[in-house]
Amino acid sequence: MHRRLTRLITAFWLVAFLTTSEVADARSFLDFLKAVGNSIAHPQKKSPTPTKTTKETSNKDASPTPTPTATPDLQNVRIGLAAPESKSGKRDVPYAIPVPGKPGFVTSPFAPEAGYVDVRKFPPGTEVKDPFSGKIFRAP
Repeated sequence: MHRRLTRLITAFWLVAFLTTSEVADARSFLDFLKAVGNSIAHPQKKSPTPTKTTKETSNKDASPTPTPTATPDLQNVRIGLAAPESKSGKRDVPYAIPVPGKPGFVTSPFAPEAGYVDVRKFPPGTEVKDPFSGKIFRAP
């Protein structure tokens, strides 16, 4: 009787596991370590967790429809400023996104819809202060 019950429970969990359609968001191990470090250094801040909307979960098998993204105002171009030196050495800052067809212009990773940032005077990898958000990014 005990073996039969164990087999029944095992079979139930195996079927439940194989029929589950939710897929975990697999990120890199480095992202995990950064999140752990940030939670220790800044325990009051909550990291944003990506959540699926009800529309996304109800249309899992439907073909993805492109969503319109806001493009930056072409008239709103600001010049990037040199970032102040870091007291603790190198910072872990993201790279800006190059604007296709416009060499030397980028969109900020912190304010992608705000406008373009002119980084023509900075060599690649240089830390630049975002004129829209005041945060630091690297020139690509």
